[in-house]
Amino acid sequence: MGPVGSRIVGEVFIGLLKADKDSYLTVNKSWKLTLLSTKSGDFQITDLLTFAGVVHPLQ
Repeated sequence: MGPVGSRIVGEVFIGLLKADKDSYLTVNKSWKLTLLSTKSGDFQITDLLTFAGVVHPLQ
């Protein structure tokens, strides 16, 4: 998936979270992601997958 497709998927996902009255984005508007990333201030999907134990971090 290229940059445009990724943007569309991301926008749809965020729109669904904002539309859900029970989502963490609606319930707690000041919520911030607090997981550690490989680069300070740059959290990527690979960081989430590593945290979830689905993939191993790249060496």
